[in-house]
Amino acid sequence: MTQTPITNQQVQLLETIVSSSEQMQDHFVPFAVDESILHHLVQFPSETFLHFWEMEDTVILGMTDTKTPYLEEGVALLKQRNYTPVVRHAGGLAVVSNSGVLNISLLFSRQNATITQVYEWMQELITRAFPEAIGEKEIQAFEVSDSYCPGDYDLSIQGKKFAGIAQRRFKNSICVSIYLSINGDQEERGNLIHDFYEESIKGEETRWHYPTVNADSMANLSQLLDLTLTVQEVKERILTALLDGQCELLESEINFATEASYQKAMDRLNLRKV
Repeated sequence: MTQTPITNQQVQLLETIVSSSEQMQDHFVPFAVDESILHHLVQFPSETFLHFWEMEDTVILGMTDTKTPYLEEGVALLKQRNYTPVVRHAGGLAVVSNSGVLNISLLFSRQNATITQVYEWMQELITRAFPEAIGEKEIQAFEVSDSYCPGDYDLSIQGKKFAGIAQRRFKNSICVSIYLSINGDQEERGNLIHDFYEESIKGEETRWHYPTVNADSMANLSQLLDLTLTVQEVKERILTALLDGQCELLESEINFATEASYQKAMDRLNLRKV
């Protein structure tokens, strides 16, 4: 049986916060950090990392989004609304990261972990962190097809999506990432991505499938659980969930920004500017 990374582990913690006022390449930092950790885990496979990251007024695009027929017009719309577009390594489609959204990456090495197992571990961590999510408010995983970045492991309560999960692998190293809509204007986020696709596709037939985003298909976790939640409180809940799993938590002492793999990742990300 493959050992879970959220129980009986020593977990090293990192945090990245990107301000909207920072330079374009600063928006690539959280992705480059995750990439550098993946390479680090090839040499140190027994280690586990948890990376919290926040970005202000950013739209994170998937590679498939860059294949829309009128990408330049879609990107212009995002910039007109004061959002910075960036293209990530991992799969999936466009998501919004702004105030009230928390991104979490869990990174570890497992030789035999299946794609489904990895998604289920992240779902278990989130479920542990929110014991209030029971009965009618149980957290469920299924694709919410009219949300932005729909996937099999969308997390929802009463049919309303509040989180999406993606994973990236390098050799035996695994990064499973989740975005959590905690508070803020989720309807505005949904409308932004809806309008991005309207502008970048203009109703044309495409080789790739893009969602027709319905802003009402998603909601904030605060709203769904009838709680007043802050991003900081959710971070604390996640750490408590790891402690409940008998994990030992410590701040990572590694400066991944000095690693060669970090700089290579930054160079690749810079080539993907839109």
